[in-house]
Amino acid sequence: MRDQEERLLKMHKRAAELKKAREKAGIRIAGFVSAGLAVCLVIMMQQTESLHHELMSSQNTGSSLLSSSVGGYILVALAAFFAGVIITVLIIRNRKRE
Repeated sequence: MRDQEERLLKMHKRAAELKKAREKAGIRIAGFVSAGLAVCLVIMMQQTESLHHELMSSQNTGSSLLSSSVGGYILVALAAFFAGVIITVLIIRNRKRE
């Protein structure tokens, strides 16, 4: 039969393992949500391109963001978003290792 110290040590070790597994699951879920939102954003951008000509006929609306000269800015914004997500995940993983 084990003494009380061994039982407590094993219990704390198991609690740490469960906590680590929950954190991994949370990061995994956040990654899936982020990827899903990115896919939705791409789909929405493709759908709005088809409406581009209809929206350009109205004046002083948000359709000015759909002009072809703004595409580069949208691409840079998406790249910055993904870079932020990647950097955040790397920082979280680095903190876990410490």
